[in-house]
Amino acid sequence: MKLKSFNRFSAYARAESHLVQRTYFGAIVTVLGVILAIVLFTNELQEYRKPFSIQTQMSVDTTRAHHIRMNFNFTYPAMPCQVLSLDATDSSGQRSGDSGHAANGEIHKVRLSKEGERIGLGEYIPPRRWGFMLGKPRQEVMEVNQAMDAHEGCNIFGWLDLQRVAGNFRVSVHVDDFFALTRTQESIAEALQAQLSHMDGGMHAIQLQADTTGINSSHIIHRVSFGPTYPGQVNPLDGAERILQKESGTFKYFLKVVPTEYVKLDGTRTKTHQYSVTEYDTVVHKGEMQMPSVWFSYDFAPISVTITQTRKSFAHLLTRLCAVIGGVFAVTGMLDRWVHRIVTAIVKASG
Repeated sequence: MKLKSFNRFSAYARAESHLVQRTYFGAIVTVLGVILAIVLFTNELQEYRKPFSIQTQMSVDTTRAHHIRMNFNFTYPAMPCQVLSLDATDSSGQRSGDSGHAANGEIHKVRLSKEGERIGLGEYIPPRRWGFMLGKPRQEVMEVNQAMDAHEGCNIFGWLDLQRVAGNFRVSVHVDDFFALTRTQESIAEALQAQLSHMDGGMHAIQLQADTTGINSSHIIHRVSFGPTYPGQVNPLDGAERILQKESGTFKYFLKVVPTEYVKLDGTRTKTHQYSVTEYDTVVHKGEMQMPSVWFSYDFAPISVTITQTRKSFAHLLTRLCAVIGGVFAVTGMLDRWVHRIVTAIVKASG
């Protein structure tokens, strides 16, 4: 008697079998509903089995760190190491030169043949600077021209500690190296000779048009990053290739650096940076007083991004499964009832 009284709390009343009507369309809807439920069930299970998912949050940057590390790796297939330099400066006035082992970083160079193969076992060590290139020993001048004639390339890589202020760095040809090149010295001699031949007793200014179009600024960016890496990080410039066939030019990259914190499942935090980039290039024509180069201008965004690894709990999986399966059968049941009513109404109207 008590059990029968308790039965009235059941939300799932069952009709007698002779009162139940089964239809052809109801069978189709049921089969489709089961298939859909299995597909959604499998999808939820796969999502749960993933090691982690990512949540991203943005906030105002309150970091007070003074320095960040920039890592770089470039290849210049048409310019030898003897003439390449990397110079960095920022809005605070700090400068970094191409000295092999800079005070705030390291710069390494490896000579490459025109086929891209490494020349020698060690890296290229720049000779001691003596000032303007025209005053350098003849042997050093000959080495520069021999490297140019052999179409050597250079792989320049390393890191620099930068202050958290706007700045730029560029890779270009030493000005004194440019004037040491054989073709440049020949153009100077031609200008002098032409000027002397046209002198009519008066003093004339020498008109020298520096030809920098022979400097090929083609480059391959293997890596440009700020700070340590984290899983799934994408650096937009990594793998970029800018190859010039005939003309020479200047490339400029504008980087917006965003402070980023990556939080793993175990709570380990990695403070680093990611960046976005825009770029443009200009062609350097003969006679223009512009040295072909590659510029990187960077600035820091006022916001920071926090990337957090998260993992769904088993209770969350059960909740999702119940919602998916229950929702599928609720929708298919509602669809079956609508179709049944429509069909019944049509039959009555025609009868």
